[in-house]
Amino acid sequence: MAEHTEPPINATPVKEREEPADLQGFLDELGNSREFQVNGVDARKGAEAVFCTLARRLSDGEDLKLLWSLGKGGIGAILGACSIHRGPSHAKRMDRAEFITDVADHLRIPMDQALRVLTVVFTAIRDRIPDDEVAAVASQLPADLADLWRRPV
Repeated sequence: MAEHTEPPINATPVKEREEPADLQGFLDELGNSREFQVNGVDARKGAEAVFCTLARRLSDGEDLKLLWSLGKGGIGAILGACSIHRGPSHAKRMDRAEFITDVADHLRIPMDQALRVLTVVFTAIRDRIPDDEVAAVASQLPADLADLWRRPV
């Protein structure tokens, strides 16, 4: 009989793969995913929906660190294009349901499908940024959303 064990508290996230930080490779990965294809979601529009919602949740300093980690001229350009970045602090508390609803509304798809799209984008982002940046973003998200953001342990 299999025993259930809790993961170690100080577990180090597993880096699943090293992905190129170029914009086209990122968009191709999103566009080729089943979740984007089934929902007819354009890769750039899906990334924009998730990035802009994420930017609304992060502090001014953290969103800029994420932008620089992704490359200001590459993938980070999608994050940097969000109008949220113009003006004073925009950090807004929102829970997982509100986050998913915002993405669903932006893309005009059902919430369960928005969760799948969100998961694909989160995976593609975190596979391209350093572990310390993954942890820094997770620290600003509510627990249930941070779990979705983090790499598997």
